[in-house]
Amino acid sequence: MSILVCKGNDAFFEALPSALLPQEPEGIIRVLMLGDVIGRPGRKIVKSLLPQLKHRAKINIATVNGENLAGGFGITQKIFNELTAPATGVDIISMGNHWCDKPEVHAIRKASNRIVLPQNLKNLEGVELIPEFEIPGSRRTLCVVNLMGIFAMKHEYNDPFAFLEKARPVLEAKVQGGQSIVVVDVHAEASSEKQAIAWFMDGVAAGLIGTHTHTPTSDERVTRKGTAFLTDVGMTGPYESVIGMTLDGSMPRYFTPKQKKPQEVSEKDVWLCGFLLEISEKSGLTRAAHRIQYREDAEEWTLRTVTAQRPS
Repeated sequence: MSILVCKGNDAFFEALPSALLPQEPEGIIRVLMLGDVIGRPGRKIVKSLLPQLKHRAKINIATVNGENLAGGFGITQKIFNELTAPATGVDIISMGNHWCDKPEVHAIRKASNRIVLPQNLKNLEGVELIPEFEIPGSRRTLCVVNLMGIFAMKHEYNDPFAFLEKARPVLEAKVQGGQSIVVVDVHAEASSEKQAIAWFMDGVAAGLIGTHTHTPTSDERVTRKGTAFLTDVGMTGPYESVIGMTLDGSMPRYFTPKQKKPQEVSEKDVWLCGFLLEISEKSGLTRAAHRIQYREDAEEWTLRTVTAQRPS
């Protein structure tokens, strides 16, 4: 593993190109996956940094988990338009357990395929279909798998492992046939579920991130078969908080649970957290992956890089 730490945006963006793989004859595709973007502070940091990050790292396509975009709960049409505008640079928005907190999500879904709902939701027509997106500069498409874990969730979902048992052979054929690249967002409470799904998709998915806990883990890796995964990428939002919400509104819930206060998104100590995949055009699998964290208050960037393990 190599680590790049930079103070200030200028220093980071100047150093970034040398931390990435050089282009090869068969080409390198770069996919950035950002964790749960929380409310206004999360949206603000994405709009501030993503355009330059995409430009300087030559990122082909960027995804964000957007289930907490609207004050921590769901997504609105206005916010969807704001983030997917060319000036911001979000290409795809995946979701999670708060997917339907705002009723506008149904209209968004009908009008655009750029919002991806968990494919193991129950009783929602067409949700099980895995969308494919064109990747600028690549002959391959991007298949986005978005799944809910089932451990400790308030609502019931279809079994994600049963879903993947059916989907994996089709996805594997697309990867091996040179048609597609596969990335996965597993929105789950349990680390074990996320890791089990990652290993089940080993050698098929180019990358997998866990989302939902809003707490980044430090176990980034690229397997011998070329799958990069991170148990939880962490939220893009305020860290002086309880998973994004103000201390004043959150702490009484633990000490005086009967006297619940309204939950509001914190504005303090905002981070951007993501996972940048460098994928071989030839194989459709990952050569190197970079865990990215930016702390706004400290103006500090950290880039932790792992490369593919050699086959044993």
